[in-house]
Amino acid sequence: MAEEQIDILNSDGTPAGYSCGRTEVHAKGLWHRTVHIWAFDSKGRILFQLRSHLKENNPNLLDTSCAGHIGAGDNSRNAAIRELREEMGVTKHPEDLEYLFEAIHENVLNNGTYYDNEYYDTYKINLTDEEANHLVPQPGEVDDFVWMTCEEFLTMHASSPEKFVDHPKDYGWIQSIQITQK
Repeated sequence: MAEEQIDILNSDGTPAGYSCGRTEVHAKGLWHRTVHIWAFDSKGRILFQLRSHLKENNPNLLDTSCAGHIGAGDNSRNAAIRELREEMGVTKHPEDLEYLFEAIHENVLNNGTYYDNEYYDTYKINLTDEEANHLVPQPGEVDDFVWMTCEEFLTMHASSPEKFVDHPKDYGWIQSIQITQK
C-alpha cells in the first residue's frame, strides 16, 4: 500500500506547493495540517480515546476523541469525517461538524527522531445515544474510549497530566466550557 501523501506548509501556515509521504514529513519536521474532533454525548460528556499501545507516539495516553492527518488535496472537514468513520465507526456529514478554532503544535518525540509540526483545525461533534453506545475503536489506533464530564477531565488532567497527550489550546477550550456550564 502506498504511503499517505500530505500537503506541506510553510512555517506561517501557507501552502508550500508540494506533498510528501508521512514518514518524510515527520523525519524532517515539515509543517502540515491535521484535524482534531471532540465528540460529545447527549449528557454533555466528552469522549477521549485511549491511544493504542501499538502507536509509535504517545501510546496508552488519553487523547482527543479522534484526530488525523489531512491527506494531499483534501480539506479538514472531509478528513474529520473520514477519521470519525475510521477511528470510531461513526458516520457523519461535513455539516454536522462545528468548527471551533485552528491551533499550532510543535513537538519532538521519540528521542528526537520524530518531529510533529502541524496546524490543526478543531471541531466539535454531537453523537446520538445510538452512536455513543456503539463506538468501534480502530485496531492499532485506539484501544478504548473514555467518557468524562468537563469537571472530571479538568480534575484528572490537573492531578495526572502525564496520562494525556498535551493539547493546551484544546484543553483551554474545555476549561472554558466548564466555566460557562457553572
